[in-house]
Amino acid sequence: MFKVIIILSLMLGGCASSSNLNKLSDNSAKTARYNESIGQPQAAQREYKLAAKYKKQSQESEAILIDILWSLITDN
Repeated sequence: MFKVIIILSLMLGGCASSSNLNKLSDNSAKTARYNESIGQPQAAQREYKLAAKYKKQSQESEAILIDILWSLITDN
């Protein structure tokens, strides 16, 4: 029962794990490089800012805590 409550609270809270945020950061950085290559510097700048935001969020304690809780719940 405890595991179900934790899973539901994580899902309803909309919290992302650090690995998911790192993937989002990598994708935004790739998009920014692409936008630069096609001559869209404003779009590239927005994507770089978004990548930095995701990277910062991935290093926060809340995202790391979610990874730890998820590994405990799934016994990985």
